[in-house]
Amino acid sequence: MSTRIWDKFLTDHDREIYELAGYGKRAGFGKRPALFIIDVQYNFCGDEPGQSHADGVKQYRTHCGPVGWEAVPHIERLMHLAREKGIPIFYTQSERRPDMIDSGVQTGKSHRGHEKTSTEGTHATQTVAPLAPRPQDILIGKRKPSAFFGTLFMSHLNFLDVDTLIMTGCTSSGCLRATTVDAYSYNFKTVIPEETAFDRFESSHAMSLFDLNCKYADVIPTEEVATYLSGLPDAENAG
Repeated sequence: MSTRIWDKFLTDHDREIYELAGYGKRAGFGKRPALFIIDVQYNFCGDEPGQSHADGVKQYRTHCGPVGWEAVPHIERLMHLAREKGIPIFYTQSERRPDMIDSGVQTGKSHRGHEKTSTEGTHATQTVAPLAPRPQDILIGKRKPSAFFGTLFMSHLNFLDVDTLIMTGCTSSGCLRATTVDAYSYNFKTVIPEETAFDRFESSHAMSLFDLNCKYADVIPTEEVATYLSGLPDAENAG
């Protein structure tokens, strides 16, 4: 295997079985892609770049540290290409009612779960400014990790005849992972541009990408995804 982000977390036994079992084969792209920007909101990235993780998590319980803003330019690059090519762009709108009842059992998994840093309509739950959605984009409101669960996401994908989902955002071990596994289960080709994904825990990020790449998605450099998008025909009314 070439050097990957997860290499330092693998044991010799892991490497042996990976090779013997033939995991990680490249599935490739389809013909009708969509770009998906998952939870790249202020409550995951922080209000501005450069803030330490320890300081950021005091403000937003879900803060992922500097890696959030580091991923934004890579996502932005793909977003602009998608607009040029007329490729659908989906966003998750991950927010909760003020009383948090729509979080269900999720509030019980953190001793700070009662803190309302994900209240609907607030600054915290807005997509960061460089990636702000446009009117033609599609917002998927979700309350659980997978964007497929209890939403119209699949209906939109069917209507647009999408066959490939380019997954970006966070967290690698949470919503991005859950949505990717469901996309695979529905027989979509799934691609994760490595530099566009992030998580609050380094080990969770690395091993989630490893496992997704083994079985459910192609985890590849953003450059490769940009090259693929650049090779698609331009949209007639891009802009």
